[in-house]
Amino acid sequence: MTKKIDLTITHDYLNPFASPDTPKLSPELTDYLSDSAWYHPELLLQINCPEDERERLQQAISNTFAEKSEQLRGDIRTQRLVALTLLGLALALVLAGTALGIEGTIPVGVVTVTAWMLLWRSAEIFFLDIRSVNRELRKYQRIANASKQF
Repeated sequence: MTKKIDLTITHDYLNPFASPDTPKLSPELTDYLSDSAWYHPELLLQINCPEDERERLQQAISNTFAEKSEQLRGDIRTQRLVALTLLGLALALVLAGTALGIEGTIPVGVVTVTAWMLLWRSAEIFFLDIRSVNRELRKYQRIANASKQF
């Protein structure tokens, strides 16, 4: 099912801080497109804008969502690094506790609970957080690749 998003562009649709060579959409328009496109697998952008602005608008859409996609890819790499670091800390904690011969209910409990918390957060990053970011990444790619009718 194709979701049709209507856009009426009159003025001020570009980010004023972006380079003129690489135009980008204004934050408000970017948010509108992101909110409108959330759960739809196919998108059609029905754009009403002056004819001399069409090519610039298409370039701005591509630039904006390519930049957002790259930021999310960086976030995914960072989250993976954090998850692997937490796994390493959990393993180091258990190995250190074993090597030091920790005995007693409270010290063993502290090591066990801490290792489980580190392991749990690592799994949460891999299975929930990264999945959520991947979903948003796919949304940005759908917007950038959406069919455009003028």
